[in-house]
Amino acid sequence: MTLETDARHLLDRQAIQAVLDEYCLRLELNPFEQWLELFTEDTVYEVYRKILTGKRELADLLSKAPHGIHIGGPARMEISGDTAETVQNYVFHGEDEKYSNKGWYYRTLVRTDQGWKISHTRVEFMKPKSTG
Repeated sequence: MTLETDARHLLDRQAIQAVLDEYCLRLELNPFEQWLELFTEDTVYEVYRKILTGKRELADLLSKAPHGIHIGGPARMEISGDTAETVQNYVFHGEDEKYSNKGWYYRTLVRTDQGWKISHTRVEFMKPKSTG
């Protein structure tokens, strides 16, 4: 790698991390529309055995999601040109405890004219260990 590609890689990592950080905070603190700005128009979001396609479907379901605090953990990312694959663990503490959960966000981000955006998300919930 050259100094220029090393610098580009570091700037990309920083920009992608900023999107991942904003994901939890915007969902909790900002108007819902500002959270949607983190996604591409044709985003795909897999959660609760549903596949949501596009911002409209995403908004229709997740704008009604329970409120609480999202804590995103460190992210692993593989960047290849204008695409990045990431995995990040998380914990969600719902205002109503029955909605609390934890697991992993698997995401694909793409470089756009507006910066890095999330084009695909798969939420994998951690399942409780069975006893016995």
